[in-house]
Parts: sequence; C-alpha cells; structure tokens
Amino acid sequence: MKPLFLTWEYPPFKAGGIAAHCEDLATTLASQGHEPIVISYGEEEGVEHRDGVEIHRVTSTESANNTLSWAMHLGHQMEKKAIDIYRSQGFDLVHAHDWMAVPGAVGLKKTLDLPMVFTVHSTQKGRDGIDSAYQRTIHNLEWYGTYEASEVITVGKDFSEEVKHSFNVPDEKVNYIPNGVDLEKFDAHNHRLNYNDYALDWEKIVLFVGRMYPQKGPGHLINAMPSILEDYPEAKFIMVGSGATEHYKGIAKSRVGDKVHFPGYVSDQELLSLMKSAEMTVAPSVYEPFGIVPLEAAACETMTVGSYTGGMKDTIVHEYTGLHSYPEDPGSIAYQVNRALSDPGWTDWMGDKARNRVEDNFRWEQIAAWTNGVYTNALDE
Repeated sequence: MKPLFLTWEYPPFKAGGIAAHCEDLATTLASQGHEPIVISYGEEEGVEHRDGVEIHRVTSTESANNTLSWAMHLGHQMEKKAIDIYRSQGFDLVHAHDWMAVPGAVGLKKTLDLPMVFTVHSTQKGRDGIDSAYQRTIHNLEWYGTYEASEVITVGKDFSEEVKHSFNVPDEKVNYIPNGVDLEKFDAHNHRLNYNDYALDWEKIVLFVGRMYPQKGPGHLINAMPSILEDYPEAKFIMVGSGATEHYKGIAKSRVGDKVHFPGYVSDQELLSLMKSAEMTVAPSVYEPFGIVPLEAAACETMTVGSYTGGMKDTIVHEYTGLHSYPEDPGSIAYQVNRALSDPGWTDWMGDKARNRVEDNFRWEQIAAWTNGVYTNALDE
C-alpha cells in the first residue's frame, strides 16, 4: 500500500499532537512493508527520506493575515506537489489529517479519481465554537472533509459520536482508531534530568504538558494550586507548553509564587525526563478528543490526574491507571491530586498499571494495521 499523507505539521515542525501522530503512523506503516509518502509544511521546499518514509516539504505564504488564508495557500501547494509525485511514481489513496488538509485532499480525490481518507483530530465546534463567520468556515471545511472522504477516522470513542452528530456522518463511514505510543522511543531514552533546574530536592513535581490555551485547562489547575499546597507544600508545579504562557504565568505567580515554574517549550528529550521524574501529570482539559499526554506519561510509568471528558474517559482508568477529575472544577482537581500525593506507593502502582495498559492496548503496530484495514475498505468502495 502506498498512501499519501497530507498534514500541515510533521516533525521537526510541530505545534500539537498531529505531527507526532502522523510520524508514528507513517513510520510504523513503513516498517510493515508499506510505502507512505508525506506532504507537509516546511520553511523551504525539499524532500527527505527518514525511517522508510518519503517526506516532501512545501511552503505557504507569508502575506496571509489569518490561519485560514495561510491554510488555503498551503493546500494549493500540497495539491500541486502531489500531482507531480503521482505522475512520477503514483500512490494509492489520499489520507488527510485535520481541516487544513481538506482542500488539497479533495482536489486530489477529484483530479486523480482516488479514494480519500480523512482523520478528524478535533473539531472547531469543540475547540472554540462556531459563533463567527471565520469559525463557521473552518467548521464547514471539516464537514466537507467528512462528506468527500470514503472513510473517516476519529481518535476517540466519544469523539466519534461528536463527529457523527456535528457533520451528519453515517455510522458505517466512521472508524474509531486511537492514538498510540512508540514505546521503544520511551525505553531508549537515557537523558538525565537536572532536577534542580525545576524543583528543590524535597519537592515533588506535578507536571502539566500542553498548549497554554483554555481548551487544555491550565487555568483550572492554577486555581487548584493553593488548595493542593495547603495540604502538600512539597508540591512543585511545572507548566510545560507554549501559547498564552505569560498570561497564565502572571496569574499563577500571583497565587502561589515560586511554587510554579513555566519553562515554556522544552525538547522531546527534556520532556521525557520530566515525565519520568514527575510524581504525576495533570491533564485538566475542557475539550480533549483523545488526550495523548496520559499515554505518554504512562509509557514513563507515571500516572495522570485527568478530566473525565472525551478520550481521557478511555485513556485513564480511574483508581487503576490514574484518577479522573470533573472538567472545569479546580476543587475536584485539587482533591484528586491530593489523593495521589497522600499515598506515593499507590501513585507508583497506578503508574505501573498505566504502563501495562499502554503495552496491551495502544501500540502503533496494531493501530497501523487497523488503519491499513480502513485503506483497504476505501479502495474497495
């Protein structure tokens, strides 16, 4: 099978979870004997071969005044590049990832008469709402992708229902395939964390990883911090991620002073070291179609306190691989974090069970096989 991926982000260019998802899926498909080709954004055009994957970079415009305009230009560049690739070597189908890839993918479907598969990673309605004309345009592009695709993939069970109802997609067209974790990457990690860069020797790291936006809920964790510190002054909060960092930093510092640290974006190696050293991660998301952080923490044998919402209903098993808190509820977050801090032995046990569950249920080898099954269905239609 030779699928063509269209994705706006692919390592080393990444902003969220789509980049890692596409890289892990493509490299695993390659290891299983397939020939994936990726077209993604780059600062300059070029082609590279890495881990069995052929990666083409296309540029976008610097004159766009918003993300939508930038994405439309990128989609046009992707479509042109894909037609050149098809003429020289061909490919079997187009796999679009998220709304930015929809215009290019639909164009290729119609121009080359090929099947199209569309993975919906999140929705505009869930992220920010569809109140403005700008937001409705993105929402309509997501609908267009689900309408034109032969098969639709969603990354969460609850999220599958959201996609079906938001875009009126037939049940038989929607396939739930979760994200996964490359355990070899975690097990091969040997970078040592300089613990004192983040916390004092006696402090216990409570780690947040995610974009600093309301969707990920950093404000709710910040509001829970005083209650946690009242009972457990040894807690030290590390807030890793980019976005509205200065906004949240100002609020947090005014509440708990030097008991919180905002390192911003950190390298993958440093992040894995933090996850392995943390007492727990906290994922207080308001909206989370899947939620990769609990699985990455689990691969590090670290438990997660996460909102009972979206994909985290499945990636966290309450009181077994982690703890659920109520969404948008700082009191609930504080209660569950304090439970974990009160019993380090139980916390370690949940981390071990979380790792076991990842090994049994979220390996990329199985996820790639399921995805190939969706490709086969698309080609047979």
